[in-house]
Amino acid sequence: MNNYRLASACIAKHDVEGAVERAGGLVRIENFLPEFVAEGILATIEAVSDEQWNETSAREDYTHNNIDHSFSSVKQARGLDAVTRLFSLVRPGALNSFSAARYCRSDHIAPHDDRAYTQVRLDNGRVITTSRTLAVIYYLTKDWREEYGGVLLDLEDPASPPGQPTRYVPVWNSVVAFRVPRYHAVTPMAVDRPRYSVGKPAVRSGAEGARPGSGRASSGLGSCL
Repeated sequence: MNNYRLASACIAKHDVEGAVERAGGLVRIENFLPEFVAEGILATIEAVSDEQWNETSAREDYTHNNIDHSFSSVKQARGLDAVTRLFSLVRPGALNSFSAARYCRSDHIAPHDDRAYTQVRLDNGRVITTSRTLAVIYYLTKDWREEYGGVLLDLEDPASPPGQPTRYVPVWNSVVAFRVPRYHAVTPMAVDRPRYSVGKPAVRSGAEGARPGSGRASSGLGSCL
């Protein structure tokens, strides 16, 4: 993960942004990384102590731009900087905020669209508005079943019948990526076994002059999946 050239080539071959566009806004890519890399990332995240995980939860409160959610995340831990640096190669040069996420029993996220806007000060002193435009979730769960919970619900799949979202059960060493904004949710966890992932909504690109929209998003959901 510390070899930029090899890591960059590995990520580039998937052309995540292009794959999202070709799929109409959301895509799942399996066998995303070499098996030994995936195992190494999982070992790194499993080594994070309980004290290092940051629990976040909130009830629905649109006056504070919050949605109902609960999960844990971490950005800084031994070895994790190499992991987040690897995934920043999905869109080199953009503003990235990848982190690891852990879902335990009852953790979930209510429907939201990841819309968010952030003020960024450039080196020359200019302040620009950036917006989330691409979400990337990398799953690190083996032999996962739908009944375990932690399933991604795509609420905007035009091919799905009304009221029947497309369900993405976590698949080991796979990525789900989609354009933002896009409404989605995560089903409540029903088992004690943790569900790990790296990601999202991870990638922000410059959107100078953009104005906040009305989509449901929480500034506290920087790494919700």
